[in-house]
Amino acid sequence: MTPPLTGQVALGGAAFSLVPDFPGETAVAVIRAAADAGVRLFDAARAYAPVGDPTHNERLFARALAGRDDVLIGTKGGHFRTGPREWDVDNSPARLRRDVDDSLRALGADRLGLFFVHRADGRERFRGGTGDPPPVGEAVAALEELRRAGKVAGIGLSNATVAQVDEAVAIAPLAAVQNNLTVGTADDPVLRRCEELGTPFFAYAPLRGVALGDHVAARFPATAALAARRGVSVQRLLLRGLLASSPMLSVVVGAGREATAVDSAEAMAEPWDDEAQAVYADDR
Repeated sequence: MTPPLTGQVALGGAAFSLVPDFPGETAVAVIRAAADAGVRLFDAARAYAPVGDPTHNERLFARALAGRDDVLIGTKGGHFRTGPREWDVDNSPARLRRDVDDSLRALGADRLGLFFVHRADGRERFRGGTGDPPPVGEAVAALEELRRAGKVAGIGLSNATVAQVDEAVAIAPLAAVQNNLTVGTADDPVLRRCEELGTPFFAYAPLRGVALGDHVAARFPATAALAARRGVSVQRLLLRGLLASSPMLSVVVGAGREATAVDSAEAMAEPWDDEAQAVYADDR
């Protein structure tokens, strides 16, 4: 059973593999707690890895979710760790084919449910260069070959521009886009283009600067007051408000504790009425 790609809270795995010495048993417990709470989408990547162990993140998810047929583990390629503080980008067809095969083995799967070109913005922009993002046509065409061969079910772009989205959909069906979008952000052109195309949009780091910040009540006072009246966390209401802002939206959240994962998952079922909508609009 393939879960829907919109209106969802997805659990991202970056912290499990990038935070030094993050306990594997804790990661597995957090992933399972999220799944038990209703999370059906999980987000891994080749770049989320200790040095020298590029499939560490995918193996954690495979272990935690073994035997479940109601979840989708999306993953990403073309971006990978090369040293203690170094990452590189290679979106060539050869590299993406290799990454897909490695992910299939790490996840113990015959087909990847969703595979993203992780850094559509390319090597030079990732290294701090300037200029327009590179074309993605060659990468998308290679993934379309793999889709037709049955190795990939859905093709995605991450860190993409409107022009790259349009370039991709002219070549192959685009299952999803994953870009940074934070609560309180002004209108996002890539999200709007995805709405026009009917393409799911995954907002990663939606609570960046909010989730652990002591200033959250000052930044979102009306939402904080409503959360206190309802007896829920501000973060849960902010995630629910972001989900309500677009029919094509899902959010990708991180969690280092089971309770955090469960609280984020409960944003999907949090009641959303005219009062909540007005409060969220005022705080934006």
